[in-house]
Amino acid sequence: MGVAASDLPRIRRTPHPALHTLLLFLAACTPATTRPAFAPFPEALHAIISAPPDRVTDEAKTWLAAHGPAIQHVNTRDAFLETEWYDATDSSAAPVRVKIRLWADPDVPGKSRVTVEAVFRPMEDPSRTPRDLELAAPKDSAGQRLAERLLKALSEKLGETK
Repeated sequence: MGVAASDLPRIRRTPHPALHTLLLFLAACTPATTRPAFAPFPEALHAIISAPPDRVTDEAKTWLAAHGPAIQHVNTRDAFLETEWYDATDSSAAPVRVKIRLWADPDVPGKSRVTVEAVFRPMEDPSRTPRDLELAAPKDSAGQRLAERLLKALSEKLGETK
C-alpha cells in the first residue's frame, strides 16, 4: 500500500531571518551609479561640510566652472564630480596633467563627508587600467593646491564642522 501525497504532513520551510535581511538590502540597493568603482586615495583631502551631498556637489561644480578646469562628469544625485585632465603648471616644473574628483557622502542629517582628490598619471600604458596608472598629486603641486582651494571654498560658503 502506498501513501497518497495528500496524506503526508505539509512541511513548510521558513527562510532564515538573515536571508530576509540580505534580500531586503539587495532590493534597496541600486547598481545604477555614476560613481567610479574605486575609492579615493588615502592622501585625498577630507572635511565635514554643513550641507547635504547634492548641494555640496552643485557648489563644487559652480566653483570649478569659475576657477578650475572643465568638468567631465557631475551627478548631484550620486554626489560625485570629476574634472577633465588639464595641465596644472607650476613655476618650478613642467606642466603635469591633473584630474580632480569630489565625493560627498551623507554624514549626520544636513552634513556631508567630503573627499577631494587630485591625481596625475606619470606615464601611459594601454595594457593597464587607467586607475592603476594614477597617483595622488604631490603635496605642493598645482593640482593639490587647486583641490585645497576647492575644499576651502566649500567650507567657507557652506560651513565646516571641525
